[in-house]
Amino acid sequence: MKDKNLGKIIVTEKELKKRIEELAIKINNDYQNKELIIISIMKSSLYFMADLTRKLDISVKLDFLELSHYSHNDESGEIRVTRDLEFSISNKEVLILENIINTGLTHNYLRQNLESRNPKSLKICTLLNNVEKKLVEIPVEYSGFEISSGFVVGYGLDYKEKYRNLPYIVEYNREK
Repeated sequence: MKDKNLGKIIVTEKELKKRIEELAIKINNDYQNKELIIISIMKSSLYFMADLTRKLDISVKLDFLELSHYSHNDESGEIRVTRDLEFSISNKEVLILENIINTGLTHNYLRQNLESRNPKSLKICTLLNNVEKKLVEIPVEYSGFEISSGFVVGYGLDYKEKYRNLPYIVEYNREK
């Protein structure tokens, strides 16, 4: 895609596929003979969820959660659940699936919110873990790639709802 705002490709389509297969192997091993509820954080993790869950050979239920930030800066401010879970997660094995963890603030809120619902276990799987922006350290049991780039789009990640459909992850320059 030709776009003056798109920069260097951070993760190629081939690298995504390989790493997702590796994550699926780990998750399959960790949840053998267990029923797992995977909570996909919408909208960004949709592609990741679809590709990862097709590689799983364990019993899985899928649910979705949507969060919104109420501020001028998407990485701070009040966080609200705008679409809640359909399933009870009480006494269940739960895996949060997210495309990217930046500051950790959203996931810290999310973890506290979900832990209050008394799951048997609660783990996080993220495709991208931005090590430079971290303000809050949270445990991430499954991590695809560590990045230190500023703003990225593609493979579900967007800028103003654009670029989600790119099959790779690329730097995005909002200034151009």
